[in-house]
Amino acid sequence: MRAYETIIVMDSQLEDEPIEKEIGALEDLIKSHDGEIVETERWGRRKLSFEMKDRTQGFYTFFKYNADKSVRDEFDRSCKLNESVLRYMTIRVKKHAERVTQTSESTTGDSNATSS
Repeated sequence: MRAYETIIVMDSQLEDEPIEKEIGALEDLIKSHDGEIVETERWGRRKLSFEMKDRTQGFYTFFKYNADKSVRDEFDRSCKLNESVLRYMTIRVKKHAERVTQTSESTTGDSNATSS
């Protein structure tokens, strides 16, 4: 299996329930073809840098998954045919990056401070 990352911009004029239904359908497509969802991040509604299909806002979703090339092709085909999807992009990665979390000390920079 190969590692892929896909970002999808959906029509933000849809309500939350239809958006979740579309995201679930895309996840089910990957799972039904023996793919593995590593992570799905919902970035939410954001302003687009340019108009797409007369829309100025989109709902962004980021998928990390492992699947065969045929699954990725079917995923891309499904995005092309889905009228709710304004734009999408899929890339192949060598491996998925680990998520890095910062502690409160490292964000404030006070870990080495001493009081006088």
